[in-house]
Amino acid sequence: MCSGNRSGGRDYWEGGGGAGAEGPGPTGTLSPAPLFSPGTYERLAGLIGSIGLLGAGNNVLVLILYYRFQRLRTPTHLFLVSISFSDLLVSLFGVTFTFISCLRNGWAWDTVGCVWDGFSSSLFEKSSSHKCICDAF
Repeated sequence: MCSGNRSGGRDYWEGGGGAGAEGPGPTGTLSPAPLFSPGTYERLAGLIGSIGLLGAGNNVLVLILYYRFQRLRTPTHLFLVSISFSDLLVSLFGVTFTFISCLRNGWAWDTVGCVWDGFSSSLFEKSSSHKCICDAF
């Protein structure tokens, strides 16, 4: 599930109210507590952001070199360009959801966002190395 469910985590209530021993239960909606500390989310955002930028930059460089130099246009290099293009798409579309979620200290998207995260990774041929990590948030 992409709702942030996990075992052993503490929950907190949004919308005010407190859980007293007497009287009605707290008001608001139950939301999962953050999995990591805010500092850890900042470090993860920096790491994921740098991976995304390096991946996008390196793959754009490969595509530019292939386009610019005629002697690189061989069938073998075309295969490598295809891999580079799919990796560029993962760097742009796959990493963005995770990066923004790290900035917001938890999965920031709904179920559709989680499905898109997994689908885009599979679509861009990276399903074995990039999975829907919204379960971890």
